[in-house]
Amino acid sequence: MLLAQKNSKPHPKIINDAIRLFSGLANLDYEPGYNNHIYFQYLSNNKNDISLLGAYHPKEIFDKYIIWVSGKGFTVVNHPSEVYGIPDAYECIDGNLPLRLVLDIDTRQKPDPMNPELLFLDKYKITHEDLLSRILIAYVDILYSDLNHLAILDAFALASSSNTNKCSWHIMYKYAQFVDYRDLRGFVKKVADRVGKSYSKFIDLRLYKSRFSLRLLRSAKEDRVKRPAVSLVKQEYRKLEDYLV
Repeated sequence: MLLAQKNSKPHPKIINDAIRLFSGLANLDYEPGYNNHIYFQYLSNNKNDISLLGAYHPKEIFDKYIIWVSGKGFTVVNHPSEVYGIPDAYECIDGNLPLRLVLDIDTRQKPDPMNPELLFLDKYKITHEDLLSRILIAYVDILYSDLNHLAILDAFALASSSNTNKCSWHIMYKYAQFVDYRDLRGFVKKVADRVGKSYSKFIDLRLYKSRFSLRLLRSAKEDRVKRPAVSLVKQEYRKLEDYLV
């Protein structure tokens, strides 16, 4: 499923293939973990309390994962399966280190009665399938045209906590690495420019900072559980690490 060259219109089959990837969600074969962990209120230095980064030597946590759990704080785990299934659990990402390609889509399909000023897709007559497929195709086109990297649609890891009201997806690609969050944000800005103003407003460029976080798989926020796309699970994307930055 190779995509078209830069400035050429994608073939309808490519568009359909992209849409298919976002159809249906699955569960990975991990048991929910509720091990006892030590939690810190703060991640970095704080004069009033011990922070996580102040409690550990950098070498102690270099190859581990820093996790933030809402209502509990920050903790360190050897593997994300240790906190699998815990509500409101997030991967903490150091944006100053090399990063995988990741893009966050978080919007509504219909207006929010409580917050009518929020963006929603119906206002622009855009379906979530149209939005997501355009973004994914732009991703692959720019990887090829700017980085001379030939990617295929099936190589992306896709995860979602969408429901009938929300369109919430993370699009990740582990085969492209960026120097830091500035480099990554610059690439995503190119994707936003490629898809056009009507679609780019739904891409969250504010995500990319020196420190940012993304919700972990199987973690629920309210009634929405983040799960991987079933199409990718069938293609052996079954490790939690496949969906981390």
